[in-house]
Amino acid sequence: MNLDEFTEGEIRKEALAELQSHFDEADVRFGTPRVLEHGLGSDILVDVEWHEHDSDDAGHDVMHTVVFLHRPETKLPEFEIRPDAGLGEKVLGMVVSILGFPAMEFEDEPEFSDRYKVMTANVDSVRALLGREAIDSLLSVDDLYLKFSGRGVLISRRSVDGSSGSRSTIGGGDAGRRTMGRRHDHRLDEAASRSLLEDALVAAGPIVDDPEVGRRAADAVDGTYAEEAVQNLTTQGGLIGRHIARTLITGEMLDQLRIAPTPRANIPPQIARKAWGGTTFPLALAPVFGAVFAGIGVFTLVGGQIEGLAFLGVGLVALVISAFILRHRIIRKRLVTSGVVVKGRLIGVDRTNTSVNDDPIHAITIDTQDAEPMVVKVGSAPARQARRMMEADPETWILRDPRKASRGIWLAGWCLENSLD
Repeated sequence: MNLDEFTEGEIRKEALAELQSHFDEADVRFGTPRVLEHGLGSDILVDVEWHEHDSDDAGHDVMHTVVFLHRPETKLPEFEIRPDAGLGEKVLGMVVSILGFPAMEFEDEPEFSDRYKVMTANVDSVRALLGREAIDSLLSVDDLYLKFSGRGVLISRRSVDGSSGSRSTIGGGDAGRRTMGRRHDHRLDEAASRSLLEDALVAAGPIVDDPEVGRRAADAVDGTYAEEAVQNLTTQGGLIGRHIARTLITGEMLDQLRIAPTPRANIPPQIARKAWGGTTFPLALAPVFGAVFAGIGVFTLVGGQIEGLAFLGVGLVALVISAFILRHRIIRKRLVTSGVVVKGRLIGVDRTNTSVNDDPIHAITIDTQDAEPMVVKVGSAPARQARRMMEADPETWILRDPRKASRGIWLAGWCLENSLD
């Protein structure tokens, strides 16, 4: 592959959405990409940058050079292939084991097992993907991190998870400059970027460049990739599996809620927890915190000490925040219990510049049958499902606020059965 065939320009919207989904940071930024469009999709070489917040200071910027191979017709499970070297990788392996991810071993491939670790909840479908040609291609290159997800694969020399240390890898070798902790610069120079692209195409080509490979992997298991992952995680019984078992929302739950008369009663706890459960702890803490500080402030002011103003101000701010949280909870509860069912179709999914609990927020647009299109804010997981549903173009529905027609909630994005391959 000749990098000179690539052109500088914008990344197509569909490819950009898939690329962004590999990064948890809402402020992820891309340099000028070099793109090659072809019949299978697009090959993208680009520098990416984001800011990571540290617990004890202002945080640091992280920069990487990555290759993204977008293949819209290839349907893949989510998995990572990582070089099995260094203490960090061994610690990561222990962590994912504790969390309950199933182990994926390749007893008949000792060289591959020595060099790489495969991390996934989709063990059977990934095993079907990694045939002889794929394994030989991976063994023919060195030091690649590959993250497969849905319609493409992200490839880099260093893992993009975390900062990967504070030494630059500019030039692709051991040389690099100290970044003093504020900039963790792992971008590659021109020669190293060309090498990364060449190795990426060799290593990932047998998996992503043949749509039939993805179809065979999907046919290797019952149900969708998402259903396979849930089955494996819940069977393992780890922390993630137990969490899924408590929070799983099924199509049957949504169907019963959709046809129930309003005001709806006996809301399934999984739906209630998802819709407004995140407000429970803040509502239990913030008012008490506000009342205590406001009380201290008033008591101190009565005693003639001006410092009481600070306590009173903090208390009042906490009480105002409590009021906003309570309002949000009431609105969300009203949407679920009294919302009007409105049918429609998904016509847009756009990532915003905001996040909640480090989860990037997306705006999905639904063309409703009875009014103007509605925009609903969702997290990254429902947004991913929305993109898959847009490909299949199925009918969906929302619950519209009876008091404000522009406000609604999209429950279908929480449902396992809507996680299409």
